Amino acid sequence: MLRRLEEFLGAHAAKYERVAHQEAFTAPEEAAAAHVSGWSWAKVVIVKEREGFAMAVLPACCAIDMDRLKGLIGLGEIELASVEEILQTFPGCELGAIPPFGRLFGVPAFVEEGFVNQRDITMPAGDHRSAIRMRATEYLRLTEPRRGQFAVHEGKTFTVHVKPPASPGDGNRRSCAL
Repeated sequence: MLRRLEEFLGAHAAKYERVAHQEAFTAPEEAAAAHVSGWSWAKVVIVKEREGFAMAVLPACCAIDMDRLKGLIGLGEIELASVEEILQTFPGCELGAIPPFGRLFGVPAFVEEGFVNQRDITMPAGDHRSAIRMRATEYLRLTEPRRGQFAVHEGKTFTVHVKPPASPGDGNRRSCAL
């Protein structure tokens, strides 16, 4: 676990659980290694925007709709950060294992609304062998992110954002098989 993250969580009296897992390198692989649904594992994507960098946090089983994220950020064009830029901006983190706490690194965080609707969420802790799990409400307290809808399920067989049912018993609900 990244020492800087551990200090941040301690300084904010965070309630969390450490999760050790087999080494994995993609968000879906890490979710599987930690025995967690892709809906509740944080995928962190770093983008460049007009004022610097921003952190997008979404479920591991989703991809970013860059146009929606651009609208949420509201500062014009955005693009994915390069490997070199990520390594420089997030020191001590293994590539692909950045903890989703923008405040920890001085960058704004934008979180997918559907992700923080989960009761518990699990996230990388700076390396490919450890993670932390906490209530979504605790994550929101610690991060104070801007929330929005910018994720698209990678399978594209169902939407991430489901409209409320028209009437009780309506079958229009999100489901996800592991």
